[in-house]
This record gives sequence, structure tokens and C-alpha cells, in this order.
Amino acid sequence: MGRALAIFAALALLAGCMQAESPGAGDAAADAAATVANSAGATGAASGTAATSVPDFSGVWMAFTVENPNGGGNQPSYSAEGEALLDAYAAQFETIPEVGGNCVGTGIPSVMLSTVSYPIEMVQTESRILMVAELETQVRRIFIDGRDFPDNAFPQMVGHSIGSFEGDTLVIETTQLEPWQLRPWPRSDEASAVERLHLTTFDEIEARPTGFVAGLDRGDSTEVLVVDITLTDPGYYEGPERRIAYYQRVGDYATAEYICARGLWEELLEAERIE
Repeated sequence: MGRALAIFAALALLAGCMQAESPGAGDAAADAAATVANSAGATGAASGTAATSVPDFSGVWMAFTVENPNGGGNQPSYSAEGEALLDAYAAQFETIPEVGGNCVGTGIPSVMLSTVSYPIEMVQTESRILMVAELETQVRRIFIDGRDFPDNAFPQMVGHSIGSFEGDTLVIETTQLEPWQLRPWPRSDEASAVERLHLTTFDEIEARPTGFVAGLDRGDSTEVLVVDITLTDPGYYEGPERRIAYYQRVGDYATAEYICARGLWEELLEAERIE
């Protein structure tokens, strides 16, 4: 295609020169240049090189509410087998330490459904979307360059994700999730998730920020990021669990370093202090 455009440019220049000397010859050269240009455009369309526009999700986003489109609140519906597994796991311990207080990120879907005022920063490139959640510094990489899931990869709390665009909607598939045996969002090794992300504005939705998030300054932005996520895991749930999270755009400096683990280390350090 590049060579065709170069020929087109040369013919266009030639047409201009010939027009000055001979109107008939100039018309012939112009017709040839137009033919080359049309051919180049057709070639680009056929080869898929024509530029396509996709939404850019880059920025800092904070979830302000989560809805269950099927009603009944946001508490998941476990199967009888799932309930038994959860109870059996919990019965092994006198108490279970608080997860967040010990800097443990619980991954998908919790990281995308958290409304405790910790934002997520997204950086979009041609090959991937990088998500950095302030909460426990959980990091996701969603590859959007057509690659498949990695072979023989270690499971992760956030899994491994690939994405593709359906018009203005980004569809993310996540598999290879690390099993997790605590409520509210346990996972077995059969767990997978599908997310559908799109941008809208506050005047197009009924959901509104509440609590702490409502007081945040979003400047002049009216943008809303909608994350429609469905978790499927026959090991724990009666059926697919779908939730819709709404995020508002916030300032670039609304996110910060999450240094939870430092406090745990300092407690250990203090225990070793020489009196």
C-alpha cells in the first residue's frame, strides 16, 4: 500500500506538470493517479490496515456503586455443595484473620466490585490494557492484540485475561484463576469470568455515587465506566453470578501508593527491638 501511495504522489505531480504543457495529457495522468489511489484504498480495506477507532479507557476510575441486574442484592447465591465447601474450610480454624488488614488481594471479581474508595488506574496501549488497583496493588494485564491465553501459566488471583472489541464495548475473558475458599467470592479451579466494559455519561444512567465517593471532585468530567462482569464457577455457585459496577472518572492524583505490607513488617521489627 505504501508503494502505491508513492506512485500516486508521483503521478499527481506529473499530472500537474503535463497540465501546464498539454491539457489532454494532464487529464490522462490525473486519471491514472486516481486509479492508483482507488486501488490503494481498496487494498488497505481488504488487508485490514485501515485505521479503526476503539474507545480509550485510560485514566483513573473509582467504583461508586454495584448493582445486581437480577435483583436480590449483591450477596452471591452458593450451591449446596459450595456452602458445604466453605463451611468445611472455615471449620479448620478458630478464627480467620481479616484479609484486607493483612494486605491480601482477593482478585476477580472482588477487585472490580470494590466500592471502598480505592481507585483503579488504566493505561491503554495497542497491545494491552494495564489496570493497577490501589487496593492491595492488584495488577491486571488485559491483552488486546489477538493473542490467546498462555500455556502452562501459573494461576493468579486476577487470572489471565484477553480482550477484544465489539464496537465500543471491550469484552474481557479471564481464566486460570487461583482458587480461593472464603466468602463472599470464592473460586474453584473451574472459575472463569467475562467482563463487558463501555463508556457512557451520568445523564445516560440512573445509578449515582453515594457516601464518600459522592464527595469526590471529578472536575468537569461526566464520564462513567460501566463494568458488567459475570463469574461462572460450578464449584461454588448455583449459576452464573452477574454484577454491574459503575465507575466515575477522578483526577490523576486520586490514586496513591498502597503500603499495607510495610505496617506488618514494622510490627515484626518492633517485636525484635532490643530493650
